[in-house]
Amino acid sequence: MKTAILQAAVKVLMPIFLVYSLYLLFRGHDSPGGGFIAALVLSIGLIFHMIAFGVPETQQTYKIDTMILTGIGLLLSFSSAILSMIFGEGFFYALWSDITVKGIGTISSVLLFDIGVYMAVTGAILKIAFAIFNR
Repeated sequence: MKTAILQAAVKVLMPIFLVYSLYLLFRGHDSPGGGFIAALVLSIGLIFHMIAFGVPETQQTYKIDTMILTGIGLLLSFSSAILSMIFGEGFFYALWSDITVKGIGTISSVLLFDIGVYMAVTGAILKIAFAIFNR
């Protein structure tokens, strides 16, 4: 459904989807939000882009390799679990630093896990969406 109105709307809305998904991601380890819901918001924006412009243009514009994105996400999530064991704590024990970033909060292994979930879920959803739209 490649209409000029839809394409113009997606060009305006896509940055909003991206910024809001990042807001949810970085807010989520201290408040409601997190990697999963942030990935859903980003994926919805990218699916709207696919509807407006088609899969080839979306893949060319954003240069997303879904398998690499998913793999890195799983690696980050798993490394947050292993990191706690390296520091002598239990598997998936949350490690908190003394570093606080304005707008994000305290940096912790929970944030690393959320970033991994964000990447893995986005990659998986886009892999499915690309397959469906290419049929």
